[in-house]
Amino acid sequence: MTKYRNYSDPYSVNVQRFSIYYDKNIKSKMPQIGDELVVKIVEVDEEGRGVGYYNDFKVVISRAVLGEKVRVVVKKIENKVLHASVIERFGISRK
Repeated sequence: MTKYRNYSDPYSVNVQRFSIYYDKNIKSKMPQIGDELVVKIVEVDEEGRGVGYYNDFKVVISRAVLGEKVRVVVKKIENKVLHASVIERFGISRK
């Protein structure tokens, strides 16, 4: 409990911070507007846009084809949904 000695409320402390596996750059792993990501399109939504996933984020990409692997740039972020546009197409993978 010596790690919590300086805290007024030990129950509000981020205890993962004291773990040896804690990544101090966790905030930098959050996608930002303008970031480039490589995403595989695994679904198509009701509007015909391609949908892929990056970490815990759903990536919605207009003019993307199901099964295609694309490099995208993030244009807009809403909650856990990233809206992106295609920069480069790597082709359709059959797997």
